[in-house]
Amino acid sequence: MAITGNATYIPTMNEFLPHWAECDVVLAPQSLLVRLENNTAVTQAQFEGQRNALQAQQNLVQGCLIAQQIARGDILLQKMALLTQFHLFNAVLDGYYQNTDFYAARPLAPGVAFGQEVFTRPMVDAMLLWARLNEGAAPAGVVLPIVLGDGTEQGPFASAVAALQFAYATERDKAQELTLARAKRNRMEVTAYETMKFYREAVPGRLAAFPDLVETLPRLTPLPGHTPEAVNASAIFQAPNASRVAYAASSDAMLDRYELRGTVGDHYDAEDAVVIATNAPGDEREFVTQFGLNQPGAEIALKVFVILTTGNEAGSAAMLVERPANVQLLAA
Repeated sequence: MAITGNATYIPTMNEFLPHWAECDVVLAPQSLLVRLENNTAVTQAQFEGQRNALQAQQNLVQGCLIAQQIARGDILLQKMALLTQFHLFNAVLDGYYQNTDFYAARPLAPGVAFGQEVFTRPMVDAMLLWARLNEGAAPAGVVLPIVLGDGTEQGPFASAVAALQFAYATERDKAQELTLARAKRNRMEVTAYETMKFYREAVPGRLAAFPDLVETLPRLTPLPGHTPEAVNASAIFQAPNASRVAYAASSDAMLDRYELRGTVGDHYDAEDAVVIATNAPGDEREFVTQFGLNQPGAEIALKVFVILTTGNEAGSAAMLVERPANVQLLAA
């Protein structure tokens, strides 16, 4: 294995750990200590602790992505509901308030994809205008206070506008949690990389009497060589909460394995991607995973990577899988 991005840290550390353990066996009763630039020493057990902590932090990042996705989904649902009521309110203006001063203040509908400020402004305008209509004289055919065709009154509409602002605040909170989780993960990866780098420098001197261990040092970077051809892959949702990925075979003579990597969200982000599963060359060419699809409406992005014995790799085109909003988890 080799470090080529966030997704490769845990698999690479998993190759260093057993090698380190073998070094400790032949050095017993002593053990191999790795000294870092800050003059601290790291044991094999401490490096395993680094691996476990980084794995937990990577999981936390995925959890933060899920929380942010939920918050964004809630915003979208609230905006769609408000837009429906907004159009019903404007229909009242169009039907009964043309050629009045009130009609001059008729707000224009925003797009559902508009940002917070641009979307909210016409909603607030409608909320305020609605209150003024209720306080004014009723034109023919209108009973005050105005109740929309779906039964909505001005008060609940105003509350929904306010609730949208809280939803945006929640989304920003989740975004900040994600930023902090990423920052901690990145610092942990820097420490892990430094530990592995100095491990590779320490072994040749301490284990000179054991050439097999020196020759089998795990790599940190790919060996010189070619980049493999990416394979074609496709992914579908598999009820109730999984995705099924099928991929074509690689014909590369140096093929070592296939990896399924993914991230939560509507696009593949190498910064947050993690290794979900690994297949050997002779395994059935498919992956089935519940990664990221633990709730209705969840979206994930996946890629299948071809990994060579040199550590060089190539990923397929990104595949998006969405769990339908009406598919529920099976009862336990």
